[in-house]
Amino acid sequence: MTRSISRRAFGLISGGAAASLALPRIACAQAKTVTALGHRVHQTSATTGPGGDATEAWRKQSGATVNWVTFGDVNAIHERLLREATLGETTIDVAYLLNGRAVPRNLKLFEPLDALLKDSAIEAMDDFAPGLIAPMKLDGALHGIPVRHATNALIYNEAILEERGVSKLPASFEELAELARKLTFKRDDGTQVNGLAFTAVFASNFLTLARCLGGDYMTPDGKLVANEPGMVKALTLLADFYKAGVLPRNFATVNNEEITTWMQQGRAAMTINPFARLVTYNDPAKGKYGGRFKSLLPPMASDLAGKVAYAPTTEFWSLVIPKNAKQKPLSWEMIRALSSKAGTLAMALNGNGPTRVSTYTDEKLKAAMPYAADEAAALKASRIHLPAFDEQARAHDIFLEETQAAVLGIKPAQQAMDDAVKRVKPLLG
Repeated sequence: MTRSISRRAFGLISGGAAASLALPRIACAQAKTVTALGHRVHQTSATTGPGGDATEAWRKQSGATVNWVTFGDVNAIHERLLREATLGETTIDVAYLLNGRAVPRNLKLFEPLDALLKDSAIEAMDDFAPGLIAPMKLDGALHGIPVRHATNALIYNEAILEERGVSKLPASFEELAELARKLTFKRDDGTQVNGLAFTAVFASNFLTLARCLGGDYMTPDGKLVANEPGMVKALTLLADFYKAGVLPRNFATVNNEEITTWMQQGRAAMTINPFARLVTYNDPAKGKYGGRFKSLLPPMASDLAGKVAYAPTTEFWSLVIPKNAKQKPLSWEMIRALSSKAGTLAMALNGNGPTRVSTYTDEKLKAAMPYAADEAAALKASRIHLPAFDEQARAHDIFLEETQAAVLGIKPAQQAMDDAVKRVKPLLG
């Protein structure tokens, strides 16, 4: 999960933040270096850009340094982390963990944070989006602090809406479906425009639409609901979209880079992607539609509006401390620095997805992010695509396989989701 690192502007963290991050003397005496494991983008957003270095105030006060161990591949990060966490002792002090890997057998490898929170609290814990806290708990204990998110939105090209004579955004899911059809057309020069295009390799993309109809694959408490009416209705609609050419013919294989190109060239009118993609889409150097892309939270179906709250899909990274780490007090102080209000803002202005709702009210951030209010509302209501369980990855693949079969017309939607439930049920234990 990568995000743009050049979209925001601001100054260094205020010196006042340092006073609230007092480091226990014993931790300073024992060690001065924290080894942090994560993605290269994690290091960049924490240390480089218009927001400044989010670790600077803490490092100056504590006398500590940070040894960043980074990879450009999500799988490589977790392979290294989980291997290190099973050793008798590890040199990794702090690590970034993606929510999809926060399954019970993995969370057991990381330090429960409640005692550390009690002794040295993190600023305004209730400021974090609720949907990012619950997945990091196991048996009631918190094991990670969320520090980076990517939440999905419907992104549209307002120039194509104007081209098709559309002046009003959809107020219901039914209107959204009709809009997707209207935005599917062929230009005079022969260019085919798809009303909707998104990658078919993420369950979250399908759920972005299915939740408008009350559909889901699973409930947060682990109940299988994929074969219930909401999800089946959503996939039936998408299958119809595919037949009608609203979705591209190579729907099952198209990747995000291709989607970006289509959006920038005006060959797709709408897509499902994280808000951060707006930065790339709106780059005037990348196409003639720079500045014309906007975000929209998909509206609920008319019969559910006001009765069921829409839950955007989200993915996020949290900071964790391996149970076998050697210097947990110092590790905790780094986490407190990065997750403080000042640290969150600095990283946000360096391109990070801020996990605190209040960060979006900063005037400089709003100036750099015209869509800040939309993303804040989405984050506050967001929910991950699947609850955590040890076989979650296999379940995700099964849901995708059966979903694609439904959309491509290989199976009726009801049969595909009945098969998905039958195949996933044994994985729940």
